[in-house]
Amino acid sequence: MQPIIQTLIPLMLLIALGFVLKKTIANETWTDVLNKLAIYLLFPALIFSGMIKVKLEQIDDFSFIYWNFTILVVVIFTLYFTLKHLDFSRSIINTYVISVFFGNVGYLGVPILTSLIPNSNGLVSMHVALYTLILFTFGIGVLEFSVHKKLSSKIAIDALKNPLLLAVLLAVILLATDTKLPFILLKTIDLLAGGATPIILISLGIFLARELPKVAYKHVFGLIGLKLFVMPSIFLVYFYLSGQSEVVAISVLEAGMPLALTPFILGEFYPMEREIIAIAIVVSCFISLVTLPILMFLVGVV
Repeated sequence: MQPIIQTLIPLMLLIALGFVLKKTIANETWTDVLNKLAIYLLFPALIFSGMIKVKLEQIDDFSFIYWNFTILVVVIFTLYFTLKHLDFSRSIINTYVISVFFGNVGYLGVPILTSLIPNSNGLVSMHVALYTLILFTFGIGVLEFSVHKKLSSKIAIDALKNPLLLAVLLAVILLATDTKLPFILLKTIDLLAGGATPIILISLGIFLARELPKVAYKHVFGLIGLKLFVMPSIFLVYFYLSGQSEVVAISVLEAGMPLALTPFILGEFYPMEREIIAIAIVVSCFISLVTLPILMFLVGVV
């Protein structure tokens, strides 16, 4: 419980700081500037920095990657086709598809899991890298398709212009070729990466301090229910069927992390319900104070 609280409280304080800034010195332009800074520079640095540090040699069994990949991709397309069949708007569909499968696996998942499970850095990093890769391939593909309405080379071209996807692809190439970057360059990237989460949390606080339009709270709690209860339940089935290994326990806990900041950022560029996402992020963080310890008990890491 203590690692969860110690990780979540700074997040809440930064959101509160953004709220205070909006009530004092910040105006509407702050959110736009901070979001662009994050999407074009800080978040790509964060993604690249995390992926490039993955140590493949620390992992003996890669089967968890195939199963995680399969489950997450099935979740994405099941949500997409189900919501489309129910005739929801494209912004609602995009919001569910991205927010439900992609939780806060990095900023929350890494410190919490590595503090609970000794020598798990490599496995946790691989989970984060896998989620990131799926988000910026399949996830971005869904978002681009929602804009262009048909499969075409333009979707691929536009997706490849996305700095977040470029960061993923560059990291994958460097890992695959075992290419090492100069220490000074890596240190510079790490410094940029360190600014990503605080900047977005402050931006989120400023956004929440506005006079928000009426929000459909059924979707707020729909997102939270799917993210904090349905997603980890799916992975719990995988956990019990696969022999209850430590690596799959990590998969369960990562699946049960609260909503991530990334969908809120992507909502700046794609049709998504940013108000719903913003509120769901905050509420899911508080609810995870209860759900994560329960998941930890169920997978035997407490």
